[in-house]
Amino acid sequence: MTTNTSSADCQVLVVGAGPTGLTLAAQLLARGIRTRVIDKSAGPAPQSRALGIHARTLELLDTMGLADTFIERGHRASHLRMYAGTRKLLDLNLAKNGSRYGFVLHLPQRETELLLRARVQELGGTIEQGVELLSLAERGDAVDATLRDGADREVDMSAGYAVGCDGAHSRVRHELGFAFDGQPYPQDWLLADVALEGAGSDDAVHSFFSPNGLPLVCIPMGGHRWRVVMANAGDRGGRAPTLDEIRDLVGQRAPWPVEVSDPLWLASFRCQLRSTTTYRRGRVFIAGDAAHIHSPAGGQGMNTGMMDACNLAWKLALVAGGRAPDGLLDSYGQERVPVASGVLEFTDKLVGLLTMRNPLKRAVRDTVLPLVTRLPAVQRGAARRLSQVSVAHPAGPLVLRDGERDGRAGRGGPRPGERVQDVVLHTPDGPARLYELLRGGRHVLVTSDADAAAAFEAAGIPSDGLVETAVGRLGVCAMALIRPDGVLAARGSAHVADYVRRLAGELVPA
Repeated sequence: MTTNTSSADCQVLVVGAGPTGLTLAAQLLARGIRTRVIDKSAGPAPQSRALGIHARTLELLDTMGLADTFIERGHRASHLRMYAGTRKLLDLNLAKNGSRYGFVLHLPQRETELLLRARVQELGGTIEQGVELLSLAERGDAVDATLRDGADREVDMSAGYAVGCDGAHSRVRHELGFAFDGQPYPQDWLLADVALEGAGSDDAVHSFFSPNGLPLVCIPMGGHRWRVVMANAGDRGGRAPTLDEIRDLVGQRAPWPVEVSDPLWLASFRCQLRSTTTYRRGRVFIAGDAAHIHSPAGGQGMNTGMMDACNLAWKLALVAGGRAPDGLLDSYGQERVPVASGVLEFTDKLVGLLTMRNPLKRAVRDTVLPLVTRLPAVQRGAARRLSQVSVAHPAGPLVLRDGERDGRAGRGGPRPGERVQDVVLHTPDGPARLYELLRGGRHVLVTSDADAAAAFEAAGIPSDGLVETAVGRLGVCAMALIRPDGVLAARGSAHVADYVRRLAGELVPA
């Protein structure tokens, strides 16, 4: 099981210092893994770029002790509203998502990166700017890489593992030869970060459908700052709009007067819908936009990448640290490929909803949407889907299920593979939230037995520092094990014991 990386310059090389790479690096460093981060850019992008941080990502940031800091810097929007003209079609209340974070947090990507960089530096890491990956190749127990540094010198280095978090044009993905299948959307989109007056309340994202079907989306950023997004802008060849163009288009698409001024960023872009189905080759992985890209509809992209990082980090730390078998790392792609596929499908449907031009289809949409979305079950499901708290993983070595018996055992609580709510538990040090306990980077065993240590031993679970215990209950099950990423791994003493034995060295294929 032991991974020999003694001859390597670092245990893990992270290529790319966007939100995905920084989240991964911070989690690896927190677990004592020697991590090197390189990025070919000069530093964080000055533009705001990705804005929305959803509830599930905030929960994972909570496991890093960062959620409160992010919330202090950002702007909360608790509703998503859609209008046909002045008629409201949808008012989605994100407080129904089942998370303690019943909102989407709007924070410019630059701020997200600065907060994550600060955490990397607190943990003793550095981000090497202006350093570009030229090539990499696996060699036995290491990955050899050639870099170009800021002085234009080529430098050779080695790492135990490498992870490409280097975006849609990923050099790592190119080196691995992974296909990146998909296609672009047919028309450009326009984006403007501006001051707005009259768009609506700033506790909601507002989407307007004009009589000709052309959409306008207004996203509050705090104060009088908003992001304006408009699809179906024709083929502009990447030419950015002027402020006057944005004013004219907003005037055409908004159902009432909206004043636009003080632009900070004006851009034109062409959305793509692409993904790969392979996230690993040997000691090299990809994550985030290197593995999947799609439209910005629903603000899913950055969140999906950061969740990739959280899924991979604890597994890679265990294997790189010689505490778990290499086969554990196969579960990363097994779990994240279906998630990415679902996100691509979801965002594509949102684009279809926003850009619908056929008058008959729009009439059906405008009639059916208000009726369906008033149903409480639909509100809950839509809020959970948008917030990504409904993401679940299939059965496998890290998600142990037991057919019909499993279904009966889980009444009133999550099933293995599903995310666990942030419940209050009891520890020797007093009450603590589950996500606070997960900050230790280990699995958490929840048992109804007041003598948690005795229950731990009675279950036959090896006491090797992989798990910490707490007293509480998830549904009707007397014992449950939660993974470091907040996912229920197993429940019932036999399943929990089986899971930990697999994790410690007896992993078998799904």
